[in-house]
Amino acid sequence: MAGQAPSAGPLRARTKPHRRTVLAAAAAAAVAATTVLAVLLTDAGGDPSASGGGTETSASGPSPTVQGTSRPPSLPPGVRREAGGFAWAPPDGWRRDVKTGAEVHYTSPDGRQELVAKSALARGDLLRTWQTSERNAHQGRDYRKIRLEETTFRGHPAVVWEYTFTLKGTPWHARLLGFNQDGKSYQISTWYQPGIEDQALRVYEKTKKSFTVL
Repeated sequence: MAGQAPSAGPLRARTKPHRRTVLAAAAAAAVAATTVLAVLLTDAGGDPSASGGGTETSASGPSPTVQGTSRPPSLPPGVRREAGGFAWAPPDGWRRDVKTGAEVHYTSPDGRQELVAKSALARGDLLRTWQTSERNAHQGRDYRKIRLEETTFRGHPAVVWEYTFTLKGTPWHARLLGFNQDGKSYQISTWYQPGIEDQALRVYEKTKKSFTVL
């Protein structure tokens, strides 16, 4: 099916200190059925205007040079450019893990929250792609969909997918946000343990607000 499948997020298996992202998930093609929906986090993106994403503002766009070409937009301190054509400001002190040039993960020091940002070529209908991923990922334990719906993110069509699941006896909450812009699909998502929800959502909203398409 055309479109971008969200990448493996919360449902990804983890190894010792390095907690390997298991849900190889949907990122490039199909959802890793094993650990439920983590699949979402890689290629698609969906964001809920309802989750605060729609009110964020991005850094200023590129300005023309004297020769008529354009130069990269200036970014505020703390915002990091990524190879995937976007920039963001992940929390200080979190462990950085580059999966591919266009997919970057940050894990909190206590391992209870992870942030993911990535980009890919946009293909097909984003909602339909995520719905396919969701259907294919129902083998995970205690998976419960909270919402999977269209929305907008900074004026662009977007999809938000929120669900809970259990991994190795530990409950997790996932929030995936994806949107298409200028022929590319972007995703900024998080999964966290419910016990830190208030703090986790503050971190997520702040990071989403910093997300800038370059």
